Amino acid sequence: MTLAVAHRGDPLLFRENTMPSLASAVAGGADWVEVDVKLTRDGVPVLLHDDTLLRLWQHDRRVDALTWAELTRLTGGGIPALREALEFARDSRVPLMVDLPARPRARPRWSWCAPWTASTGRCSPGSRRRWRGSASRSRRR
Repeated sequence: MTLAVAHRGDPLLFRENTMPSLASAVAGGADWVEVDVKLTRDGVPVLLHDDTLLRLWQHDRRVDALTWAELTRLTGGGIPALREALEFARDSRVPLMVDLPARPRARPRWSWCAPWTASTGRCSPGSRRRWRGSASRSRRR
């Protein structure tokens, strides 16, 4: 069985890792959507691949140096919180493949919730996991 995984949504038509990009990927038939997550200074997980806003948003600012409110203001609300993406995945019934940073600079208030629990903003007891880096020793060179 072959699955179509939309890397960062549909970055050919929309800015990557944005809600329009995710929606376009699902409308185009993606079976899964891969997203990248960074943390804001106040610990809000957001969808963004780069450490800075320069390439996609023309602001030479680090994501981890900005609060969620500052990030929203600078991008006009264009960078979604992970919570929004989880709610979208739940509603569209298309799973997310979440690429977490190997060594987050800040701890999020919550680290992982299955898409079907996103509406409450809390993990169900069976789905709670601790935030841990994903890089293994073999990948660090």
